[in-house]
Formats: sequence, structure tokens, C-alpha cells
Amino acid sequence: MTDAVDGFLAEMWERYGYLADQRVAALERYVEAGGGDRSGDVLADEAESAAHKLVGALGSYRRPGSEQAAVVERLVQSRAPVDEVAAAVRELRRLVG
Repeated sequence: MTDAVDGFLAEMWERYGYLADQRVAALERYVEAGGGDRSGDVLADEAESAAHKLVGALGSYRRPGSEQAAVVERLVQSRAPVDEVAAAVRELRRLVG
């Protein structure tokens, strides 16, 4: 049964994994815009949503990075300094690819 589930998850990741890249890119745009209050509400909302979706998707597909995405989500929600967010997003990018 585990092989079947693993195979299914791998197939779904092949089909939808590109969304993870797009969501990390949204987080990178947030950082490039200066993060926090400098990025504006639209980018901050987009970044928060992207991080939240990554937490769930990476965990559901058993991919690395779900915990790191949760860290990024908390940092964005708290409007943490951009250098902290940038470091967390770089690590997330490394994990996601």
C-alpha cells in the first residue's frame, strides 16, 4: 500500500509541483520589494498566502520544506525584518528547488 501511495504522490508532484516554485517566487518578490510595510498589503497578502499553501502542499506531498514554509509564514505574518525573511526564503528555495 505504501508503494502505491508513494507512487501516487510522486505522480501528483510531477503534475503540480511547479506551483511550489511559483509560490516560492511570490515570497522572493515580497523580499525584493523590501518586505514588511515596504512591500505593500497586496504583496504581503500574496506572500502570506503562498507560504501557507506551501506548508500544506509540501507536507501533503511528503516533500521537504513544509516546516521551513511555516517559519516563513510566521515571519511574514509578523512583518519581521526583511533580512530575516530573506534568509528563511533562501533556505526554503534550497529545500524546494
